[in-house]
Amino acid sequence: MLSQKNRISRKDFPAFKRQGFRVFSELFSGTVYPTDDKKIRVSVVVSKKTAKLAVVRNHLRRVFYEAIKPYLENFTQGSLVVLYPKSGAVQASFVVLKSEIEKELKRIKVLK
Repeated sequence: MLSQKNRISRKDFPAFKRQGFRVFSELFSGTVYPTDDKKIRVSVVVSKKTAKLAVVRNHLRRVFYEAIKPYLENFTQGSLVVLYPKSGAVQASFVVLKSEIEKELKRIKVLK
């Protein structure tokens, strides 16, 4: 699990869907909102459409937080990152998720 300082709180959750960089993958979609400060904060939103059971949703959220944790120091700028896992992510292995996240973040040039 990420520390509290690296997670987006509800009051800071970005309401502007038009701004930011969108990423799409087979396992997740997401948005990266650039910020003025140097902080990197992440949120993972798992819908009931993706996983019906709360146990599966919570597990998927924890797995995504652990997969993005090593990359927090490598961001080129301050950002708010919101990830939306897809139903295929439930069966995917941790290594595949981690490499997919790295590939997509490098593609939009927010990761070194």
